[in-house]
Amino acid sequence: MTWNYVLGDDNFNVHSEKAQVIDVDYNKSAKTIQEYHNAGKKVICYFSGGTIEKHRKDIAEFYKVEGLVRNKYEEWADENWLDIRKEGLKPLLKNRMKEAVSKNCDGLEVDNLDGFQQSEVKSWSSPLTRTDTVNFAKWLGNTAHELGISIGLKNALFMIDEVDSYFDFAINESCATLEHPECHLYKPFLNQGKAVFGVSY
Repeated sequence: MTWNYVLGDDNFNVHSEKAQVIDVDYNKSAKTIQEYHNAGKKVICYFSGGTIEKHRKDIAEFYKVEGLVRNKYEEWADENWLDIRKEGLKPLLKNRMKEAVSKNCDGLEVDNLDGFQQSEVKSWSSPLTRTDTVNFAKWLGNTAHELGISIGLKNALFMIDEVDSYFDFAINESCATLEHPECHLYKPFLNQGKAVFGVSY
């Protein structure tokens, strides 16, 4: 199965795209996603679950939850880390999932689940933990399935053995090009016949 990331590509032409699966932002219109389906594509819809991006239409709702929006994600200047332990985050992300379902996305990519490993998050007085992250990932998987949509695990190799049964596929950035390649860690997915989509930069 072939796939392609087309996030932020305003010149994307689905009719010349050879990939069977395409990954787009969840803010695409239902009409556009239908056009992708008409061209024979499966569509994965992307949003960040561990950060908030300044351009999101629902950003004001995130700031209404006390303590949810935290410090800046230094690698991406328009994003701030989220405290994924806050219960107020769940209905916000569930609403995004519902929107993706309403547009007939075939699957979800939820990004930035590795916050607890990042220096900005480690600087909090009460940092996120690995256990917080695993619990959050399981909630994401369960919620997506309750809504009838598949969901992929983005990176986060550290918890594959604990959450592989909660996710339907995986997406990895650069596991083959790291100093110590880590693609072999996806065996739990492959052994279950689940797709692992890879991209290298």
